[in-house]
Amino acid sequence: MSLHFIIDGYNLMKQVSHILGKRSFRDREDFILFLETERPYGSRNNKVTVVFDGREGVWVKRRFTEIEVIFACGETADERIKEMVEKLPKKNLVVISNDNEIKYFAKIQGVRAMGAEEFLAKIKRKKFLIPEEEKINSETIEGIKITKELERIWLKKQKG
Repeated sequence: MSLHFIIDGYNLMKQVSHILGKRSFRDREDFILFLETERPYGSRNNKVTVVFDGREGVWVKRRFTEIEVIFACGETADERIKEMVEKLPKKNLVVISNDNEIKYFAKIQGVRAMGAEEFLAKIKRKKFLIPEEEKINSETIEGIKITKELERIWLKKQKG
């Protein structure tokens, strides 16, 4: 079952640095590249739409492979998100925002609403986990020391 994530662009952009301690993004394109790289939305089968306030004219045109970018020209991103929630099938729709008005609206419409913390949790966990290679290396080194010590003790008992 694939999901369709509708992301409140600037709202999530501001939260990423706070939650993950990442640098600020240079621009919207940098933020979209972050989403494509880290994929907090999970499977590539999931559809992702990021809605920004503003016009497309200030956007460096780049085609993103997995993410649709919408500009709410003439209206706010919040208004555009609400329109989408009303029009799209509700079953697999997920709205991402820390804006309580947007989250409550989505819930009233029967759509799952997720805050930035929950949406970015997978990345946050990954950031604080020690990579497997480091675990193996440190455990292996300690294991070698213990093995050598036990070998020394065992050989000493065999001789004595």
